[in-house]
Amino acid sequence: MQRKSDQQKQNSGTFRPGREKSKVDPTGLLKELPMPPFELTDRALGIYIEEGNELILQGILKPSDIRLLAMYCTEVATYIELMAAAQLEGIIIELPNGISTSSAYRKAAESSLKNSSALADKLGISPIGRARLGIRDSAPSGKPDPLDPFMQFLSN
Repeated sequence: MQRKSDQQKQNSGTFRPGREKSKVDPTGLLKELPMPPFELTDRALGIYIEEGNELILQGILKPSDIRLLAMYCTEVATYIELMAAAQLEGIIIELPNGISTSSAYRKAAESSLKNSSALADKLGISPIGRARLGIRDSAPSGKPDPLDPFMQFLSN
């Protein structure tokens, strides 16, 4: 069976940007950031470019991660926009009956923050996510990490 061309994949809706051979190195990691798999707001696109390039520099971004990255960027952008709206309205608002409560914008922002944190862990963007995935940050200025002996002790 013959492979479909990129144009045939686009027509059938199965084309996945980022899986193009020229953008992937022999280990399956991306060499350059592909276009997002779906439309992003300007703020989310800026985050996508910034975080995507950082993940490529760290050598951990694969073509299969692109959708997760785009979802993460959408959630972060949503959080920023909702928090701006909450600050305009007031983080704590007083209802007509005199009860104080969190702004609806604040509650929605908390949901976006929770979603983005979970996606950051899966992508290795957060420190906990990197630790869970076994990704080590490079030691600054070539100095050995003082915790290396301790970590080696724990792994034995």
